[in-house]
Amino acid sequence: MSISGSSAGDSSANSVCFPESRDAEPGTPAIPGVGVPLVDLSVLRQLEEELGDSEVARSFAEDYISIWDKRITYLMRSLADNDPDAAMDAVLSLKNSAFMVGGSRLASLAVDLERILRNGDLPSAQARVSAIAEVGQATIQALQQCYLSPDE
Repeated sequence: MSISGSSAGDSSANSVCFPESRDAEPGTPAIPGVGVPLVDLSVLRQLEEELGDSEVARSFAEDYISIWDKRITYLMRSLADNDPDAAMDAVLSLKNSAFMVGGSRLASLAVDLERILRNGDLPSAQARVSAIAEVGQATIQALQQCYLSPDE
């Protein structure tokens, strides 16, 4: 997977990370979030500017990455246990943190999952969790390559 984008501080730099596009398998349903940038680096750059410190924003991104496994495990477990309250708590945490770190595609999927949970459709929610886990991993890779890369 190639990722384009830059974390260089100049405003002319590309501020999104897109993975290479993959064609969907024929006959598969449309997946929310496809076509949405994987990571919008302008969110983290804005955080850097607001705080006046790029290290705090970098630390936030690193913390996001370190807690990802806990967040996705909580979501998977709550759905497997058919616990709609815990699933809603998990998806709200996942959605809000994705928005805060610039994980646009993951946030889009989480918004869709939140809607499904609000409609009480746990089977549909369970069917979406693997896509969320996959996009979450891709988001982490994009953050590492496009924002936290040591050669930046």
